[in-house]
Amino acid sequence: MGKKFIYYPSLSAGSMVSAFKKDSKFEDGTTMRFFSKDYPEEWRHPYFLITAGHHYKKMDFRQQIGLDKDVLVFGDSGGFQIATGALKWDSTIREKIFHWLEANSDVAANLDIPPRVTFENRFQDSMDISFDNFKWFEKHQSGKTKFLNVIQGTYNEEYNTWYHKFKDFDFNGWCIGGPKRLVDFMYVIALMLQEREFEKPHVQYVHLLGISKISDFFILSTLQKLLNDLTGGRVQLSTDSSSPGQYPVYGTYLHSGNYKTQTFTELYFPKNAEYRRKTHIKQGRDGEITIDKTKHVPCSMDCPACRDFTYEYLGGETVDGLDRYSQEGMPRMVVHNTHLYVNIAKDIDKMVDSHVELLETAIPTDLFNVIISLHDMFADPENAMHVYSKYKKTYKKFGGDSISTTDANK
Repeated sequence: MGKKFIYYPSLSAGSMVSAFKKDSKFEDGTTMRFFSKDYPEEWRHPYFLITAGHHYKKMDFRQQIGLDKDVLVFGDSGGFQIATGALKWDSTIREKIFHWLEANSDVAANLDIPPRVTFENRFQDSMDISFDNFKWFEKHQSGKTKFLNVIQGTYNEEYNTWYHKFKDFDFNGWCIGGPKRLVDFMYVIALMLQEREFEKPHVQYVHLLGISKISDFFILSTLQKLLNDLTGGRVQLSTDSSSPGQYPVYGTYLHSGNYKTQTFTELYFPKNAEYRRKTHIKQGRDGEITIDKTKHVPCSMDCPACRDFTYEYLGGETVDGLDRYSQEGMPRMVVHNTHLYVNIAKDIDKMVDSHVELLETAIPTDLFNVIISLHDMFADPENAMHVYSKYKKTYKKFGGDSISTTDANK
């Protein structure tokens, strides 16, 4: 079997950090650390993304949250936090982040400064600082962590310029960190195919920062399959997002996925405790009736996070003065949502591994055409740009304005 793309949950910047550090348990004694060897094996997901932007001062952060050597840990360098100003840039931060990444991650993105937020319309500055950082990382890397080159930009000419300036660094693959639109992402793929980038022996990893819509998973699964064929299974494709942890912040529990609409079916539990108390009273024919809080939240997978997950956790009660929803309900929703993402990715892999024509009956026509375009690009890499030009209108039509999630740390 060839490689399958990896989905890294990015949950190191939110409320789950405390639960992981404490090794919090569900009522049946199961750890909330879904990546742990102590977690039920059929559900264990030994992949996790951590971000230097939030934790670079904690040199033992990996150990703090229980990420042992059997978990493949991806390190995000924190460049976005620098671009937003959340992390102040100075001459010492580069070395601190480098050592943190080597101490805490197995695969990591170089410290790029994306041309976003405070660096908007400052592409040259962004590129120059990033280039200096990459030179420093290249010189000092010990081999303990597999560092990845990064490509950034806002439109095609910038991606092209960045690629040709950075392509000769001695790293272990690429992070595609810039594209906000499908049309830009497809340009980067076409560019790297045309330049035969994926065929270079040192390219072991290709990571896409922060995309995890259902349609993205179809594209990623197809890309991994095509990369397997092109490189003999050498290249590992991956992505990440914090979405499983972001939904519960707004009271959202994901039930299932719909491949025709490319959307998740969501169940909404208001996060305001007083409002939840009121909405858990329904008007019946015989007057007010209270929802039966012993009923289970409807999990479509019977995952470990939901086996004893009842509406009791979603009411307005407090435990030791703390809102039970925030302390116990939300962590269950985060772990459940993570399992749903992983299961959907596995399900999509099975569909993509079948005949490509089968997808035409299961997904939107425009998404199917995007997938066909990838097959066309890989069939003739030297003419990948011609394929890109042919399908450019489809990319714009299907991709719309953005392929990014609402992740706060990307």
